[in-house]
Amino acid sequence: MNRLLKYIFLLAFPLLLSGCSILPGGKKSALSVTTTPKATIFLDGEHLGQTPYYNEKLKSGQYVLKIVPESTGQALNPWEGRITLSPGILTVVNRELGLTADSSSGEILSFEPLADKSASSISVVSTPDGAVVNLDGEPRGFAPLSIDNISEGDHVLVITSPGFNQKTIKAKTVKGNKLIASVQLSREEGETPVIVEKDQEATPSASPTTSPKATPKATPKSSPKPKADGEELARPYVEINSPDAGWVRVREEASTGSEELTKVDHGDTFPLVDTDSGWYQIEYEAGKEGWISGKYAEKFE
Repeated sequence: MNRLLKYIFLLAFPLLLSGCSILPGGKKSALSVTTTPKATIFLDGEHLGQTPYYNEKLKSGQYVLKIVPESTGQALNPWEGRITLSPGILTVVNRELGLTADSSSGEILSFEPLADKSASSISVVSTPDGAVVNLDGEPRGFAPLSIDNISEGDHVLVITSPGFNQKTIKAKTVKGNKLIASVQLSREEGETPVIVEKDQEATPSASPTTSPKATPKATPKSSPKPKADGEELARPYVEINSPDAGWVRVREEASTGSEELTKVDHGDTFPLVDTDSGWYQIEYEAGKEGWISGKYAEKFE
């Protein structure tokens, strides 16, 4: 069980450029990538180099980051995910690469400007969904979670979920910014997903079922909104972005405590009905609507 404390310091920094700036808009973005073990990284398919990697002269925007572990004698699982690089912000990506996606873990840390320049806050999204978030030794709720009115300075986040390895992150908050932590936990050694009958979906369980007669209740899978070949779904719509888990829960209301209606797959697109505090209401089937966390989807308007 991995209980190693991760010290990750995240700093927002203004990059002052001269009048002959090579990038339009006046500011550059920075990216730091660390991995265990060493890995090769690609940004939108372009080879950047090996980890540890740092570059403070990148153009802002959305990218697909791919991390391919170097050969260690074991076939470790590569990782791929979407990241957003913002002007004047350092985005930190840390990955511990395992044999499978379940045995891998990591976090993406970045900042988002707040309207109130004197305030600071923290937003946590977790895989698995609903992990317990502790801040500076106190339980604050279940991810996805936004914690407001945070003092500026050093803080310790501890993310836990039954059947998964704990992850501890030490980070610094900055006035006028929201610290965004997207965290994936690795499954504890010996823990395996519950096996269900064919055509049913396996839902990870913190405590393996011991009774041979117990059959987990399968959550129905939704069907993506049908589209004609080459036709883009009418805007506004959302695209599911959860490469680690491969799916996202759809809930009855915009809350992690709300009833789960179904699951939608990574890469699927659905009409956007409404938004509420970081949640998106989608039409996951004809005439059926539910809410997903905005951290697991990209919105197109």
